[in-house]
Amino acid sequence: MTPTQLEKKKVIRALKELTSDCNYVILRAKAREFNGNFEYLLENSLYDKVGHFVLRLITSMSQDLSNNWIIRETLLFLTRLNCITPRLLHRLLRSIKRQLRSLKNQERLINKALIDVCNFLLRPHIFKHFLSGDHPKDCNHFKTEVRFELLPDLVSKRKLDLNAGYAIVYCSKWKEVLVSLFHTYIDKEIVSIKERAQCIIDQDSRFNYLYRKINCKISEVNYVCGDINRRNIDKEAKSFPLCMQHLHMKLRSSHRLSHYARFYYSLFLKEGGMQLEDAINYWKEEYSKPHSCSSTCSHNWQSSEKKFIYSIRHLYGLEGSRKNYKSPTCELICTNVSSPMYEGGCPFKHFDINILKKLLSTSLADNQMTKVLKAVSPENPQTACAEFFKIVNQSGKDNISISSPLQYYLTMIDKI
Repeated sequence: MTPTQLEKKKVIRALKELTSDCNYVILRAKAREFNGNFEYLLENSLYDKVGHFVLRLITSMSQDLSNNWIIRETLLFLTRLNCITPRLLHRLLRSIKRQLRSLKNQERLINKALIDVCNFLLRPHIFKHFLSGDHPKDCNHFKTEVRFELLPDLVSKRKLDLNAGYAIVYCSKWKEVLVSLFHTYIDKEIVSIKERAQCIIDQDSRFNYLYRKINCKISEVNYVCGDINRRNIDKEAKSFPLCMQHLHMKLRSSHRLSHYARFYYSLFLKEGGMQLEDAINYWKEEYSKPHSCSSTCSHNWQSSEKKFIYSIRHLYGLEGSRKNYKSPTCELICTNVSSPMYEGGCPFKHFDINILKKLLSTSLADNQMTKVLKAVSPENPQTACAEFFKIVNQSGKDNISISSPLQYYLTMIDKI
């Protein structure tokens, strides 16, 4: 095996282990309880680099994930600074300078500030001074300047003095300033790769898997991960039960749904795999368009953006009571018909026969439709739904029993 092949094998192994061990300190902030692979925590080790850059790529897909990860990555950096020896600190500062100067965008404001601060700290008399055992916590013997917008956390907490757009950095604040600049640097890097991240993750199933796994671990929202996302939803809709297919087509055609229809459909998408960021963009795309329906919902995204985002985050357990809402069961859908304007409900129980036929015709031939219609029973609509499943699925699952739209979908795609 060549060195290149060996390195590639190590990287693949690191990717596989990332969800169980990598950056436990970052996810849980309990360094003393970590009992996994310590190679992830050895600075500049292969696992440390893979863990950092894979998480940087994955978390750039979601604002919540990136905020969460940056906080914990900054905590890890601070932990390392608190434990670092003078020799390793000197090596770190020189490494930061060397790597930033090798970049094409070294003149970028944050890069230049980091280089200047490292140069300041590496001056022999200053380095010896701030690392001395009797260095006062409020010492202001040596100082340098950094643009105030690069240190937003320290400036907002009044921890630094300001002068003509610059923050005065005293030698006693070296650690806080390095941590703050690190936070700013990572934040700007996340923004710069965000546009390319989706393409990279979509092209590699391992990244896609890690994204879902890490999102569930960080947000602690235990919803089922199906295959639905904003880009493939029209294709995946062919595997939806008829009730959710109907809501999907209604939304695509009229760009609005009434309250309960939107509520049930959102929960179905959530537990079917649609991540928060995708959900926000999906509903934004539809509700930004002029509506062409008689739905009770006439809101638009432009005037109610904050309200929409809050309600979506609420459904994902990230706002309000942080309740973990579940997608509706067939029983709930069959018993809840809120108003004449409600587009939802069970097609095999609530829909007019002509509307049902039109809906079935989008998936079935005439002879297949006749077979499904013969099984329709208002008292037991799940029987007709199961018949519809068997025809569309063509897998020979004759004993299928439908209990919820989510169960239908996950069975259709062989997730359960």
